[in-house]
Amino acid sequence: MKSTTGWIRAGLAVLALTVAAPVAAQDRETTLDQIQEIEATAIEHLQAGDNWGRAATLFRRAAGMRPEGDPTAVRDLLRAGRLAFYEGNERQAVRDFESAGERALARGDVIAAANAFADAAWVARANRDGAKAASLLARARLLAGSPLLGNDARERLSARWEVAGIQ
Repeated sequence: MKSTTGWIRAGLAVLALTVAAPVAAQDRETTLDQIQEIEATAIEHLQAGDNWGRAATLFRRAAGMRPEGDPTAVRDLLRAGRLAFYEGNERQAVRDFESAGERALARGDVIAAANAFADAAWVARANRDGAKAASLLARARLLAGSPLLGNDARERLSARWEVAGIQ
């Protein structure tokens, strides 16, 4: 039999849970609003053409705030990678593309992961980092050979890489 103190503690625990759930949901909404505001600011920089480096940083930050499995994080990292490359920051571009590949792979998107690793390989090669390029391209090829992909998807990946000169 529970003592009065035990019943009070149990009641307080239930009360805490009923308050915590709406607060947690509100925090997620606030965070999503913040992420979308960061992304909107990054897009403004893109449209103005005034600071691609800042836009890349903002996309990277937004991706880092998104939960695991969120496909928008992959898109944000791909944007950051492209912008870092255009700004002449090839090492950061490789890191961004590689992070995009990891996040895509974690959510089971083999095609996006293979393309992201191939993009990272292309930039690494352009930056004269042959060992890194070879390692990244090997990862992309391994994914392209996945039994999860059909022949059509494999052929599209291969054609894209061939056109980009990273075969």
